[in-house]
Amino acid sequence: MLIEESRDTSAGQRLDLPGLTTSGIGLFALTYGFIEANTYGWASAQIIGAFLIAAAALTAFITLELRQRAPMLDLSLFRNRTFSGANTAMFFIGLAMLGTFFYVSLYMQNVLVYSPVEAGAAFLPLTLLLSLAAPRAGKLSDRLGSRALITAGMTLLAIMLAYVSRLGAHASFWALLPGLCVGGIGMGMSMTPATAAVMRSVPVAKAGVGSAVLSSMRQVGGSLGIAVMGTIVASGISSSLRRGDPPQAAYLHGFHHALSVAALLAFTGAIVALATIRNRPAPPIPGQSPRPSTRRSTGAKRR
Repeated sequence: MLIEESRDTSAGQRLDLPGLTTSGIGLFALTYGFIEANTYGWASAQIIGAFLIAAAALTAFITLELRQRAPMLDLSLFRNRTFSGANTAMFFIGLAMLGTFFYVSLYMQNVLVYSPVEAGAAFLPLTLLLSLAAPRAGKLSDRLGSRALITAGMTLLAIMLAYVSRLGAHASFWALLPGLCVGGIGMGMSMTPATAAVMRSVPVAKAGVGSAVLSSMRQVGGSLGIAVMGTIVASGISSSLRRGDPPQAAYLHGFHHALSVAALLAFTGAIVALATIRNRPAPPIPGQSPRPSTRRSTGAKRR
């Protein structure tokens, strides 16, 4: 009600239906393949077919986006190392962290015998620390840059996942609490600086696209994370049950393996952030309006 509506006044914009269709089919087939692999078997026709469809559809999506006049995803943005690095880090956050929340809640309910309400309440310390850390990390990234904050935050996520992967069938809430606190701080330190890094690495005219790509990376990472972690959990349960372990011990076996892999993924994201993200804005793309500079503004005031 109080903010004036902004509109895209550029001519010739239209919905990229070919890109939307191929990306949707590719991501659906890829996620389906991971989720159903343990049901049908990795070598089954359904799963192999799903992965082949995913590869073909995503290849077609990239080819179309490179040739479209008004693509849904401007792939030229990925030439910027900071843009690519921050989006990759956000993908790993979704893959490692969001993909494990589901199974941590199952661990609380099926192993620690929490009710659904108790399991939800147990996550409140993580949520609170995330909400406190995120805005402070955003302010720090404006002064110090995003690279160190994202690297440190994702390292904390890796530590949290490795810690929870060591908890057993009789862990108390007080044993869970340190891991949840570290995870909340780590997510807050990672996600807001990653957003800041992406927004600083694109021209003003591409800010909406940059934000949308980052959000998509997080969502796709989370979706694939649930599928991949589910595959690891299910595989661990199956092998444990074949050895004659009880169901609770079988779930713990798969759960510990999944969180160990997630910890490795989070640490990989930290390395990617350290290696790729720069702490200075990218130069403007030719033909785009440059961002206002402090020097120019100061000179105008003097005149």
